[in-house]
Amino acid sequence: MTTGGDGKLRIGTAEREAAAAALNAHLEAGRLGVEEYADRSAVAANAVTADELSALFTDLPEPHPQLPGSPGSAPVVRPGQAAAPQRRFGGSWGTRIAAASPIVALILFFVLNSAGVPMAWLAFLLIPLVGALGFSKERQDERDERDERRALRDERRDELDR
Repeated sequence: MTTGGDGKLRIGTAEREAAAAALNAHLEAGRLGVEEYADRSAVAANAVTADELSALFTDLPEPHPQLPGSPGSAPVVRPGQAAAPQRRFGGSWGTRIAAASPIVALILFFVLNSAGVPMAWLAFLLIPLVGALGFSKERQDERDERDERRALRDERRDELDR
């Protein structure tokens, strides 16, 4: 590897981007304020050696970027990795209830139809009703989170532009 005149290892774009991604993760976790994030991001963007980047993370827990000359035990943080939400199918009760609503509507239809109820087909209207009621709260929460992330991103950009 190339070393500087004083023995410090030089870094490249990949290490600076990994440091920026790790700083984003700490900002999202609330460990850094917007101003401190802006200051550290500016240092990371202009860093030339691994020591300059590692100094940014001395008071922060993992994640740290993988830097030349550092032990291999630290996880590698790649750009965009911290921002990716971890979602899994059926993770909320609203999703589970909406998935079960067609089955419940079908059972209700057969029960009402066998009882001689003339408009048993109305049971199928439960499906869109459950979807509308069950997901409106979740969708609003997702919109609120998205708006909050946008506002935070805009604040960071304004801070970096100054």
